[in-house]
Amino acid sequence: MKLKLKQIGPRKMEVASESWSFVVDLKEQFGGEDSGPNPSELTAAAVASCEVLTGVVWASRRHGVELKDLEAEVQWVYEEKPERIARIDVVIRNAAEQLGDKTAAFTAIAKGCAVSKTLKIAPELTLKVE
Repeated sequence: MKLKLKQIGPRKMEVASESWSFVVDLKEQFGGEDSGPNPSELTAAAVASCEVLTGVVWASRRHGVELKDLEAEVQWVYEEKPERIARIDVVIRNAAEQLGDKTAAFTAIAKGCAVSKTLKIAPELTLKVE
C-alpha cells in the first residue's frame, strides 16, 4: 500500500492515492492555514473511523445487522514530554439501540481495529531522507 505526499504550501501537504486526494495543513499558530486536518487530527480520526467501520462490518457479516445513522466523536489529549498524543477517547452514538445485547461484543471488536492495534503494538518505523 502506498500514498504519495507533495508539499503544496509552506505548511501544507497533499496526500494522494490513485483514486483520491486530500490536504493536510497545520494550524495558523504553527504557520499553516488550517485548510485541512493536521497530523494529530488525522491520527484521532483514523482511530475513530477504524473503530466505527470495523464494528459496522462485524455487525453486518456476523449478525446481519446493518447499522445506520452512526455518529462518533473523538477527543485526544497531548503530552509534552515526549510530545505525543497520550490519550484518544472515542464515543460511538446511535449504535446501542440497534445492537441490543450485541453492544459489548461490538465494543470489543471495534477496539481491535487495525489502527488501534497499530498504536498498541508499535510498528517498525523507518525514515530515509533523499
